[in-house]
Amino acid sequence: MDTTSIVFNAPLSPFVTVEKFSEITGIKKAQVEKMLHERKLPIRPKTPGRPREKPLINMVALMKEANGLAY
Repeated sequence: MDTTSIVFNAPLSPFVTVEKFSEITGIKKAQVEKMLHERKLPIRPKTPGRPREKPLINMVALMKEANGLAY
């Protein structure tokens, strides 16, 4: 049975800022913010009482989602 491996450099952090996610993926910051607004990206839950806290994108959840979609 043949296997295929895909290797890429992932961030060292399980959570990244909008700016870092934009840098990693090449997606423009405005588009990332739109994706967040549309709830298309998983984020770390915000601290209660701190609604203005910067959103942190959950890279682990994205990896799990991608793994589940692998064929």
